[in-house]
Amino acid sequence: MKKRADGRYAKQIRINGKVKQFYGRTIAELNKNILEYQGEVEYGRKFSIVADEWWEVHQDTIEHNTAKQYRPALREVVDEFGDTSVKDIDSKAIDRFIKSYAIKGYAKKTVKTRLLVLNLIFKYAVINGDCEANPCLYITVPKNLKTEKRQLPSKEEIRTVKNSLDCTFGLFAYFILYTGLRRAEALCLTYEDIDFEAKEISVNKSAYWVGNVPYIKTPKTDAGTRSVILLDCLAKELTKHKRNGKIRARGLVFPDQNGEILRNGHFTRLWGKYQKETGLTLTPHQLRHAYATILYEAGVDVKDAQVLMGHSSIQVTQDIYTHISESQRQRTAVKLNEYVSQ
Repeated sequence: MKKRADGRYAKQIRINGKVKQFYGRTIAELNKNILEYQGEVEYGRKFSIVADEWWEVHQDTIEHNTAKQYRPALREVVDEFGDTSVKDIDSKAIDRFIKSYAIKGYAKKTVKTRLLVLNLIFKYAVINGDCEANPCLYITVPKNLKTEKRQLPSKEEIRTVKNSLDCTFGLFAYFILYTGLRRAEALCLTYEDIDFEAKEISVNKSAYWVGNVPYIKTPKTDAGTRSVILLDCLAKELTKHKRNGKIRARGLVFPDQNGEILRNGHFTRLWGKYQKETGLTLTPHQLRHAYATILYEAGVDVKDAQVLMGHSSIQVTQDIYTHISESQRQRTAVKLNEYVSQ
């Protein structure tokens, strides 16, 4: 043991044939660090330590909305397994934890997210030598869990969107309604991506946020890169919106005051103002589904709708179409019951 120039104590110890250097501000702290490391070597690292390390590496590689979904799931799996050694957690423990959510009546998406986060943590643990196998490998989400579907916008809400172009961020809502673009796609769209003559919008990039700071990336699937029809009604409003009424403007369609992509907090404030001014509680994603409703009601084939929506799987589009059909059938039933009861 020796005391370094920076005041810390240092000591080298050979453990399992490897020399390891330890440090501490005091001798007691140094010895504590040595004992903790020896415990990790003998019993394995705690789940909470591995999970925190995984999140530190992983959080900067995922989109803002994905991170929002992962955070509560991460807290809950750490609460459950935090003090247990990673190598002592087996498939039975994982299965019991996942089934407990089903018993409590949680939605399918909630349960799937918990299992996904556990799976990612254990994959990281296997790669880093904390355990030999991933105990999540053969665990599945229980069947017949309830699914939470976003409520489709009503005819009245759609009418409000159409009539609220002069409200704060009104054009953005109108744009999503008539293109079906994702929020992240629309916020980094430029006028150079819009061909007013060919009546096409080229979707070739997407925004993502690390914390509050925006960045640009290419779509994560080939389906995300696509051409969307520029409807006449939208072309008319975009032309009005362009600077000085010029036929060709440049740069972002929905920039901040500096001409840059909106920061996440800035977008949230603008959308909050839009909701307050219009009285709507819709999300941009619900307006994207409203666009799917327009496609459905116009008789657009599900395969063509998949391309326009940018879905990598036709099953996603089919599920949305089924949801629209069921919602319309329910509204029809209400109207029929109201009519016969008169």
